[in-house]
Amino acid sequence: MTLLLAADIGGTKSELAVFDLADNTDAPPLVRKRFLNNNFREFDEILADFLSNAPTPDFGCLGVAAIVRHGEAKLTNLPWKLSEQMLQTQFGLQDICLINDLTALCASLPYLQESDLLTLQKGQKEKNGIQAVIAPGTGLGEGFLISGKKFFLPKGSEGGHCDFAPQNQEQAELLAYLQKSTSSVSYERVCSGRGIPNIFNFFSSTDMARGNERFKEIAEAADRTPLIVEGALGDSPCPLCLKTLTTFLEILGAETGNLALKLYATGGLFIGGGIMPRLAGRVSFASLLDSFSQKEKMGELMSSFPVHLILKSDAALFGTAVYGRYHFAEQYRKRTV
Repeated sequence: MTLLLAADIGGTKSELAVFDLADNTDAPPLVRKRFLNNNFREFDEILADFLSNAPTPDFGCLGVAAIVRHGEAKLTNLPWKLSEQMLQTQFGLQDICLINDLTALCASLPYLQESDLLTLQKGQKEKNGIQAVIAPGTGLGEGFLISGKKFFLPKGSEGGHCDFAPQNQEQAELLAYLQKSTSSVSYERVCSGRGIPNIFNFFSSTDMARGNERFKEIAEAADRTPLIVEGALGDSPCPLCLKTLTTFLEILGAETGNLALKLYATGGLFIGGGIMPRLAGRVSFASLLDSFSQKEKMGELMSSFPVHLILKSDAALFGTAVYGRYHFAEQYRKRTV
């Protein structure tokens, strides 16, 4: 039995699993566990904990919310550093590869089932067309997949750190508000779990906060994002929370459209991350699609792009395993000959 360690290491949580490389791609893991990152000083503590109750893997593929260069990664939103060589030596694996977490999510796309997706815009998918992914979670991830019969190239990027471009006067005022505290305002600062409170702070500085019953509770919370999102939903939504969430969706739609144009993503746009699946069936995505399509002369093209919401909560972990199977295929073949 040849085993693959797969991990999805995000800004908030890490999920680890062990797969048998002899199984089909869609086979469930032999063992799996989720960890809250704040409970650990370094990732190697998580890995040691996991492997103490798991079969010893031969190979490892770790998806990391970080820039990965020369086999090393420093997490964008955590003070963690990972090294392929150090992890391989410390834990006795034959080989390890670090990949960006959006590379992992992109790798999952060909294997997602219809039930794993919510179609927001059907469009006209082109066979072998580039597929794009945008994923608002703790941060904002972006990436793409180019695939065909003889090639398979999933690739994450750092597009979420591009400069935020307002679409209207209100968003221009949001930008000016944020520029008071930072010289550079990226899309991640307004379109992620970390960004939602920034939008909330902006609207809190207006008359919308006056007399709002939930304002104090949310303002004093250690983690405001879940309260803001939940406050925007239900039969009696908080106007301040609802305005925050609507603006978030408008900005997400605009940046999703930007990504579609830059990649000419005729294979479809896929929205992942931990925030959006929680909104499915609870909120209208009309504002997102409207912002997505507002691209001057490109309106007709925008309507042709398929747009899907990824509902599968472990798609990035699954994609890490998919990538690992491709990456270690030759080494696995030699072990089994």
